[in-house]
Amino acid sequence: MFASIPCKKISAVRVILCVFLLVCFLSAGGRAVAAYPEKSVNMIVAYAAGGSTDTLARITAKFLEEELKSPFVVVNRTGAGGDIGFTALAKAVPDGYTIGLINMSSIVINPITRPEIVQYRITDFTAIANVVTDPGIMCVRADSPFKTLKDVIDYAKSNPGKLAVSHEGAGAGDHLGVVEFCKQAGIEMNLIQFDGDAPAKAAVLGGHIDIIAVNVSEVAEMVKEGQLHALAVQGDKRSGELPDVSTFAEQGFPTVMQGVASRGFAAPRDISKENLDILVKAMTKIVSNEDYLAELKRLNMPVDFIAGEEYGKYLLDQNEQWEKLWKSDPWM
Repeated sequence: MFASIPCKKISAVRVILCVFLLVCFLSAGGRAVAAYPEKSVNMIVAYAAGGSTDTLARITAKFLEEELKSPFVVVNRTGAGGDIGFTALAKAVPDGYTIGLINMSSIVINPITRPEIVQYRITDFTAIANVVTDPGIMCVRADSPFKTLKDVIDYAKSNPGKLAVSHEGAGAGDHLGVVEFCKQAGIEMNLIQFDGDAPAKAAVLGGHIDIIAVNVSEVAEMVKEGQLHALAVQGDKRSGELPDVSTFAEQGFPTVMQGVASRGFAAPRDISKENLDILVKAMTKIVSNEDYLAELKRLNMPVDFIAGEEYGKYLLDQNEQWEKLWKSDPWM
């Protein structure tokens, strides 16, 4: 037979057990909030590996890992001018374990211009932070006969539709920059879509296309090294990375807005405020990290940090402007 235990002792044991379980429960709950992220975070990139967007993602992922003590894994989901990757991000579980790098022009403009095809809207994302704002540029191979925009225009007028120029998708900043330039110059060119800057660079160097339309960060070193010749920069002023290259406006074609690329990070819409705050604080901290800034400077990426709600407002403002522009003057 088992020895009997006095009722008073049983009550005391129950009280102690209840207190112990309560402490464990509260501690577990506290750890669940404080531990985020407690496993790998996927970072979706909607463009090919090796391009400037992918490079920015991988550098940022490395510093986020150091800051938050969890792996950040870059996942390239390419195709359809970024739509495949952006759709995957928008439809991901909003638990904080999927974030993505977004290009402002594509993520805002694609749903406006192709609403029946694109499966996401700007409101499907929660802004974390903008990191880089990068002006557009048009370049040719160093041995190209085209040295100025005038050279391009003269040839294009005599050979309509023959000059091949790259872009990353209808409605992307580089695409709109080329479209606007063609309108202003009264010419027609053959616009060819690439899933990322890396394959476009290979195409222009291989002579498969005549002109590459990208962002300054993507080709600055190639211009400095003499592999490419820069025709003009699409910005309201000359690029600090390529100060000797004149702007489109200086050559008579003020295609400023269409060429600019804003690159930042976002999560699916319903991410919790707690996890979002952790990500925003981490981004804010690494952007003040001298090593992070040095890596971006080495890659000619001009930092333009906009955090959290302010970045979200910026995206919504851009969306409103582009919707109005599309309704008044559709470009496709």
